[in-house]
Amino acid sequence: MLDIKLIRDNAEAVKTGLISRNADVDAIDEVLKLDANWRAKQTEAEERQAALNKANKAFGPWMGGRKKNPDMPAPKELVELLGETPPDPETAKEKLRLLGEEKDKLQGEADAILNEVEGLLMHLPNLPSAHTPVGKSEADNVVRKEWGNKREFDFEPKAHWDLVGDRGLDLEIGGRISGSGFPFFRGKIAKLERALINFFLELHTAEHGYTECWTPFMVRGETLRNSSQLPKFYDELYRADERDDLFLIPTAEVPLTSVHAGEIIPDENAPIRYCAFTPCFRREAGAAGKDTRGILRVHQFSKVELMVVTTPERSEEEHETLTRCAETVLEKLNIPYRRLELCTGDMGFGAARCYDLEAWAPGVGKWLEVSSCSNFTDFQARRAKIRVKDKDKKTRLAHTLNGSGLACPRTMIAILENNQQADGTINIPPALQPYYGAEVL
Repeated sequence: MLDIKLIRDNAEAVKTGLISRNADVDAIDEVLKLDANWRAKQTEAEERQAALNKANKAFGPWMGGRKKNPDMPAPKELVELLGETPPDPETAKEKLRLLGEEKDKLQGEADAILNEVEGLLMHLPNLPSAHTPVGKSEADNVVRKEWGNKREFDFEPKAHWDLVGDRGLDLEIGGRISGSGFPFFRGKIAKLERALINFFLELHTAEHGYTECWTPFMVRGETLRNSSQLPKFYDELYRADERDDLFLIPTAEVPLTSVHAGEIIPDENAPIRYCAFTPCFRREAGAAGKDTRGILRVHQFSKVELMVVTTPERSEEEHETLTRCAETVLEKLNIPYRRLELCTGDMGFGAARCYDLEAWAPGVGKWLEVSSCSNFTDFQARRAKIRVKDKDKKTRLAHTLNGSGLACPRTMIAILENNQQADGTINIPPALQPYYGAEVL
């Protein structure tokens, strides 16, 4: 969520940043108008509360003193608040009660306006980093790096759906059980999926220093708001039912972001790095009719997520480190990939800066996104109230980052299609063999 103070002090700069993200900036003027009304109401409510506090403090001694001295004058704090001298304590008490109700009503009006402001802010995306390239669409993304050599085949490489039907990729069964977009794996493909998950987790915990977590696969609405999934992506989520405020997670980023919600973390304890395997559930699996074959776009898939909580001063460095951790997976699997830096118009809602890692899949002839590594700056931390504290006890909002390390379906596609042989066999990359237990699929 954006900082309301930033909007007050730098409204035009905020609008410029949002325009570069193809976002509607009309809400900024509405936010400023409501914010001015809120501040006026809140100030009036606070001033009335302060006057009531003074009057109530003086009222008790006056009422007690009147029992001994019926002519004891009303205290000035009471007279100033009421605008007149009360004839007796009972009259004064009733007027104080009525003034208290008026103050409560005023505070309620202020709170209602504040809720409107926060509601508008919840729909505004993060501002782009100064390092993020400006652009309107994916056509303006910038290739920052390419690694590996695309394999030259002496035969026509097949797409993954033509390679492994007899090895356990059963899309028809998944569709019969749950509908399209819910793949069913068995046999060798199920084993390959498990091998990938174990390989990812072992690499990130043993070599990259991440702490492995096991999270709930269903979360409350508040948890989704903390990670900026709600309200923006409500239509893309799967919800349990009306009895529970529970949703199936679209990524482990969601529960991991809330691990330290409401906490103050000493600077010396940062960065905190977590990783977790979870299934991921997404109702919207891409544009209608696009990439619907095989497991290119699905509603349920496995993923190992990387998540970092750090200080504002280290977040840029951590973004590079996080991205390198994800790249290392692809390099160990010997999958050609490229790193894209997303432009302002193509970044995810909460990101200030984002790298996409795309693996080469020769069978479908495409670069496939297997990881999106984002620096959210303080956007999520403001919602989740995650703060850090330096040695001088100064607190400020933490910065959060996350990225896939990696997503299984497209990583599997890249492995299958890059390692296919003319006789139909598929070689398992050496780094994955100890986890799969064989050299050939």
